[in-house]
Amino acid sequence: MYIRSTGLGRTLLTCHVAKIEVTHVVPSTLKDPAEGESEPPRLLMTMQTTDPVSWTVRGFVEPEDLRLILKAALKPAVIWTALKFLVFGGSAKKKIPAENAAVGVSNQAQA
Repeated sequence: MYIRSTGLGRTLLTCHVAKIEVTHVVPSTLKDPAEGESEPPRLLMTMQTTDPVSWTVRGFVEPEDLRLILKAALKPAVIWTALKFLVFGGSAKKKIPAENAAVGVSNQAQA
């Protein structure tokens, strides 16, 4: 997977999902709640970046986030693409013609 951050300029990070788990930890401290307090269950997605730096990125998926993810994932085009990835793999990359390469780079910079 690739991720970009507006805070890192044009840096493209290569990463993978390391783990997804249900947890009750406090997001700000990554520790269990204090005695007598409780936290709602959350999905914790841990991603490991591998290039150009090695970072661990944790994201707490809230119910509203999960609704949006599922809504997007259940679109027919997304399901079809996911099935193609599962069956044929996703490593094939399309070559961008030289005349379109500059346009693609400028479009990525705006995204």
